[in-house]
Amino acid sequence: MSVSSPHHATLSFIEPLPQSLLPYPPSFAGHQTFALRSSWLKKGVDALLQDPTLFTSDAALVTLGVGKNMVSAIRHWLLATGMAIPISERSSTMLPTALGAFLLTDEGADPYLEDPATLWLLHWKLCGPGSQAYTWAYAFNIWREWEWTRTALSSSIQAAARATTSKVSSANTIDRDVNVFLLTYLAAGERSQNAEDGLDCPLRELGLIRAGFGTQEHYTFAIGPKPSLPPALFAWALLQFWDWQYPGTSTIAARDIAHAEGSPGVVFKLDEDSVLFYLDQFDELTNGQLRFEDTPLVRQVVRTTAQVLIPQDLLQSYYAAQLVA
Repeated sequence: MSVSSPHHATLSFIEPLPQSLLPYPPSFAGHQTFALRSSWLKKGVDALLQDPTLFTSDAALVTLGVGKNMVSAIRHWLLATGMAIPISERSSTMLPTALGAFLLTDEGADPYLEDPATLWLLHWKLCGPGSQAYTWAYAFNIWREWEWTRTALSSSIQAAARATTSKVSSANTIDRDVNVFLLTYLAAGERSQNAEDGLDCPLRELGLIRAGFGTQEHYTFAIGPKPSLPPALFAWALLQFWDWQYPGTSTIAARDIAHAEGSPGVVFKLDEDSVLFYLDQFDELTNGQLRFEDTPLVRQVVRTTAQVLIPQDLLQSYYAAQLVA
């Protein structure tokens, strides 16, 4: 994809449907214990546009201006957020995805992650269907405890991974992965003084995880309204969930949008009233292509036309609107 200017940026592609909610085989490494940092995704996209073989070269240290472990971490987060992809299954050569180029090039829609919508998008890529980050997807979809500890989450993840394959990382590796997961989301004021590695992680601004009352070892998800989550981004995520979970159908139940594993309601940690708030806006947002039917007998979203509403069109329209707002 080529982006000539932010006023003419296009997102003319269709992403393949994700195969599963949890990645297989489970992986708990690659980030070198570094949480995502604000500048890394753009830095990586820019570098790959110049040299797709960058991450196989010692020049990466100079080009990216970081140490060897951070080079590996940048590569990991580019892949995990869907901002870059190998050119083939076993290739070490990488290119930015259409979405990565659309967002993060110099003339892209949001190269410096200034719009909260972009942070929600990155969160969805990490935790929604098709995620490559096992701990992230598991914690936000499968793990439904109200208050929990890092140890409890680590143990549950290890048990779930062992149920699918005999080749599972060690408990220490999974525990380190869970620690990076917490650094990704826990707000700065709620972390211990030894948690500098997550201080620059942009996703902590979403406020999705809080320290439990009276202790640093207990945590809760912040379930409820998300004022910084735009309706267009919610609808973008819903269409991906819909096509993954119920491909080819013209209706989807509101309860599934709010409560099913992999749904926007669950991944974004919304309560039911917050989900209904978004559904009520679909008619206007999509020019009638999606309609929310709320009757005593049924609560569902309906695709009203045979014309396919492309999720990427919603992103294109949203970011274009921000340019003139």
